[in-house]
Amino acid sequence: MTDHPTRLADLMARERLTDPELGRRADTSKQQIFKLRKGERKMSREWAERLAPHLGVTWPELMEGDWRLAPSPTVGLPPALRPSVSIPEYSLASVVDNAAGEELPILAHWTLPHEMVRAHIGEGSHPGFVRISDDAMVPDYLPTDRVLIDFAHTVPSPAGIYLIQDGVGAALRQLEALAGTDPAAVRVTALSKRYAGYECPVEKLVILGRVIGKWSWV
Repeated sequence: MTDHPTRLADLMARERLTDPELGRRADTSKQQIFKLRKGERKMSREWAERLAPHLGVTWPELMEGDWRLAPSPTVGLPPALRPSVSIPEYSLASVVDNAAGEELPILAHWTLPHEMVRAHIGEGSHPGFVRISDDAMVPDYLPTDRVLIDFAHTVPSPAGIYLIQDGVGAALRQLEALAGTDPAAVRVTALSKRYAGYECPVEKLVILGRVIGKWSWV
């Protein structure tokens, strides 16, 4: 049995699922779910394929193992000397309730080769993964994608894809500063034609960060 929460346990907590409820949805017993959640039974591909649809993830994501990783032995080294970097994945469930600038709850930590992300991981940056649930930026960004955000980049320049707080929750949108406007304003658009674009004063727009990458399953 594991000494710390398994990936399944964290996902169940995120989705607010009990052992009996997940067992009912996956057509298995609460005892089986308990063993998987506690790490007493190995998370096989068969189990992952069976449970993943009820947890909002794909089966490979459920197979990634425990996601509360031990601290790296290279903690304290300058970024350029680190062979790997740990990047948190944040929950966006409480974005509406959180005040602007308030730290988001951490769901997981991703460990990536430093060389892969060194162009975006520098002094003053604040990288973090998030999972977007809306379809406003399809096909470039799918609801199952993990998107890497620089949370330190909260000004709409240069033009690009940003994570904003839209009054309902967190959403990805294309932002482009409008020249010659006073007060300064931006054009906010989505890739999907189902979402209408609009103009907004910069001072009224809550920008959480700028997209610098994404992780997609094929």
